[in-house]
Amino acid sequence: MDIVKEKITLEDNLIGLFYKAQHSKEYQAKLLKTRLTFPLIWTALVIVLFIINDTISWIGIILLLFSILWFFFYPIRYKRLHIKHYRKYLENKKKELGDSYTEEDIFYLNQTDFKINSDGVELIIPISRIEKLVELNTHLILFIKAGGLIAFNKTSDNYDKLDDYLKSINIPIEQDLNWSM
Repeated sequence: MDIVKEKITLEDNLIGLFYKAQHSKEYQAKLLKTRLTFPLIWTALVIVLFIINDTISWIGIILLLFSILWFFFYPIRYKRLHIKHYRKYLENKKKELGDSYTEEDIFYLNQTDFKINSDGVELIIPISRIEKLVELNTHLILFIKAGGLIAFNKTSDNYDKLDDYLKSINIPIEQDLNWSM
């Protein structure tokens, strides 16, 4: 059994949460819906204005331009809104936990389960309850079937030991090395 002391920051958790959200069907569907709905409405309004006036007015040109800009730049805004939401959520969670919040956890690594000890509270995750491991260019994200996740920073001192362990326990591994927040 290996014992690893690892520091997991709010930024690590933010990356894990945002990666999970960005790859969810709900996120993709809402982004597509909002990305298309407003430009279509504005374009329909321009067509109605054109039919009524027989010419395209400045308002029509501005609405068409705004529609095009919205279509291309809304995903950036949507991403920023989600990151801001998750950052605020994590900061509130940290305040809620107060003194019981610790950034440094102790991980006990063996072939049957994955134990986490954080300030006297022990969590045991059987290997069978681990869904997958996703390797990003800066982090390793361990997805748990119950819905949780743990994000490990690749710049940590214990990265090699964690990486070897996580790759040896026979769980699905995905690589998304081009993903960035």
